Amino acid sequence: MNDNEILRVLGKNIRQARLRAGLTQECLAELAGVHVQTIGAIEHGGFPFAVTTFARVFQYLEISPNRLFEGLRVPDAQRTARIKRALARKRAPRKAKGSIKR
Repeated sequence: MNDNEILRVLGKNIRQARLRAGLTQECLAELAGVHVQTIGAIEHGGFPFAVTTFARVFQYLEISPNRLFEGLRVPDAQRTARIKRALARKRAPRKAKGSIKR
């Protein structure tokens, strides 16, 4: 799932939660401390917003952040396993330089 798809899912879920909460975009924007156009852009999935804005939004919507992620596709398990295998480190970490041996 690419960034645009993730933002679209989040935006759709935020809009639905806002409507269920009976809030206007203007009201949510004021509560979250952002411009009303920012809320509109978030809801349309066209704005990669800060995690702090995300936290304020779900708090004022009085909803679990997990609910806002509903609908995201699960990552491809085979691809994930393949990358982990390819990048796994098989050796012990190096000792810090300048270590004093006693």
